Amino acid sequence: PANGTATAAPANQAPAASIPAALHGRWGMSPADCISTRGDAKGLLVVGSDGLRFYESRAVPARNSATSDDSFSADFAFTGEGQSWTKFQTLTLDDDKLVRTESSPMASFTYVRCR
Repeated sequence: PANGTATAAPANQAPAASIPAALHGRWGMSPADCISTRGDAKGLLVVGSDGLRFYESRAVPARNSATSDDSFSADFAFTGEGQSWTKFQTLTLDDDKLVRTESSPMASFTYVRCR
């Protein structure tokens, strides 16, 4: 634009929200998930500012996000194993654990930070 300001993305292409830094890192459902060298860490979750990486899938925040210093909720767009789907996820830091809760069906998973 002539005035030097950037143009906003159309409403249907709003940028995805950023996952809070307190949640970033490598998280394992069991200690073995953190140390596997064979690529078989099926309980490993890697959280970054722009999404989640699981053993055989990836997820990025798509819409309906809510964030605080130690939690993040959103509809996540998943891709993996030749499929794609959307699922609502909440990530919450609880002391030194990460709790991931999903809906439809409701399930909760607890992870410890990999050292």
